[in-house]
Amino acid sequence: MSSTLSVAATRRPAAWHLCLAAAPVVIALYYWLVSLGGAWAGTQVALYASANVTLTACCLVAARRHRPLRLPLLLVAGSGVLSAAADLIFYFLALVQGEVAYPSIADLGYLGAYPLMAVGLLVVVRRRTPGWDGASGIDAAIVAVSAGYLIYEVVIAPTMSVTTGNVTTLVSVAYPVGDLMLIMVGARLMLGAGPRTAALRMLGGYLGLVLVADTMYSIQSLNGTYQAGNYLDTLWMGGSFLLAAGVLHPSARRLVAPSCVVTPDATPARLAVLALAAVLAPATMVIQHLRTGEPHVAVAGLVCTVLFVLVLGRMAGLVRAQRNAAIIDGLTGLRSRRYFEESLRAEAARSARSGADLGMLLLDVDHFKRVNDTYGHHGGDRVLVEVAHRISQLVRPGDLVARYGGEEFAILLPATDPEQARVIAERVRGGMAAAPVAVGDTRLHRLTVSVGVAGLHAAGDEADQLVLAADRALYAAKNAGRDRVAGPADVEAVPVS
Repeated sequence: MSSTLSVAATRRPAAWHLCLAAAPVVIALYYWLVSLGGAWAGTQVALYASANVTLTACCLVAARRHRPLRLPLLLVAGSGVLSAAADLIFYFLALVQGEVAYPSIADLGYLGAYPLMAVGLLVVVRRRTPGWDGASGIDAAIVAVSAGYLIYEVVIAPTMSVTTGNVTTLVSVAYPVGDLMLIMVGARLMLGAGPRTAALRMLGGYLGLVLVADTMYSIQSLNGTYQAGNYLDTLWMGGSFLLAAGVLHPSARRLVAPSCVVTPDATPARLAVLALAAVLAPATMVIQHLRTGEPHVAVAGLVCTVLFVLVLGRMAGLVRAQRNAAIIDGLTGLRSRRYFEESLRAEAARSARSGADLGMLLLDVDHFKRVNDTYGHHGGDRVLVEVAHRISQLVRPGDLVARYGGEEFAILLPATDPEQARVIAERVRGGMAAAPVAVGDTRLHRLTVSVGVAGLHAAGDEADQLVLAADRALYAAKNAGRDRVAGPADVEAVPVS
């Protein structure tokens, strides 16, 4: 008991815990020195710059630990270096000149940090979802267009007279444009498929704090009310410490883990975000009209139209994804049992009207439980995927192949008599045993299947009777020793226990 307490007492806090704990302490000391005036200006600058310096250092440490994260973390570290350098330049000018002219050379560093951060996040996005994730792209576009319109209304619209000669206004507008860049990539990352880790949530918190602070900074700079050391520094510094903790968090390595699903789920929270984004532009229009009587109708109308089209596209994608989920097996890509049963009823009714033959095969992977026990569920999944692939190659065009459940597969054979069905069943059985299946990088498994054959008219005229006959034939094949085909005659030969 005492040794356990000793170990617990000497356990060191995690580095990301230290980052989160340091944030309120550093920020409080910073504002305390601000309240003392210029006597501690150097220390004040060091405390303020320490946020971005910490972020840079943590990114470099994490890049060394996690090789897959190296490129995006180095890009984020570069963004932190530019921001820290801009902090030092800004406060150096403030100490020398007393008041920093806006814009200054420090703004070059701040603005240059945006593309590096955006590219770093984009690398994370591409590695999480290597393919084209159209659903997440539409979701991100909805949020980005809505947020872009809000930035336009609040920051850009009041300064429509931007010219190259009006450098102050040009730089003030450049900040929200950089923010819009982060919104587009950040929304794509946060709304995309992939694991929702603590590190990802901290990254989202960082983006939220920075975007709010930057927007307020642009507004204050334009109306001449910005002062160094105001509440915005809390948001900037807090955001940097939060992201620094995020890259050191144990879940950071999963930031670039490829998503196991192509399309993210349409959760209530996701739909709520999309709905909020869709109504933001018209709500802003109403507020502007109530305040000034001069809404920017043309821009707002265009934005609402774009958002409406995007939301419609997203809803259409959700409907299509739900339909595919109902008729396609997610693991093998074959038709689902539900789709098979609906098709079977339709084909049975057609066969009953026309008198045409209808065959069915029901096959089961032999000793599949042993596969899972020996190679794990990942190995079992690889076997099922390979079985599905081989069946699709061995049946005829027009035959319907479905995953019937677990390790069972069903094949519907239109216009096929019992003799032809048995020939196809033998071809499928032989094709399965022809070559072993790779269940790991260096492991092979010899695959066999048992197949039950049934015909509609021999079993009865109902779809359920055909399925029951195929199931009984499959049982007969397994009972006879597996790796074989059995039909109605074999069922009759099976002794009843």
